[in-house]
Amino acid sequence: MTKKQQSVGQPEEYTYLPLDDTQNYFYSHDIGLVAYLLCQNFELVGLDKAVRNKVLFILKRGDGIDTEVKKYWDFKSSVDAQSYFNQIKRLKNQIFSSE
Repeated sequence: MTKKQQSVGQPEEYTYLPLDDTQNYFYSHDIGLVAYLLCQNFELVGLDKAVRNKVLFILKRGDGIDTEVKKYWDFKSSVDAQSYFNQIKRLKNQIFSSE
C-alpha cells in the first residue's frame, strides 16, 4: 500500500497503487529524475517506502514521459534551476513528513 498525495489541510489518506502497472504509472527511485519530471508537469501520485532507506516515486504515466526520461539520462534536458530545486525540496518534505 502506498501513500496517496494529499491536498494541504486534508487528512492523510492511503490508497492502493499497484507497483507493477507500467502501462499507467512510471516508477523511479531517482529523486533528481522525478524532480525533473515534475518540472515538466507530470503528476506525482504516490510514494512507496516499503524498503528501508529507499523511496519509490510513482508518477502518472503521460504522453512524452519516456522521451523526457531519455532526455534526462542523455544530458539533453533543461529546466529552471529554482523550479528544480523547489521540486527537490518538495519531494524531501513529503518523504520525511510521512514517516
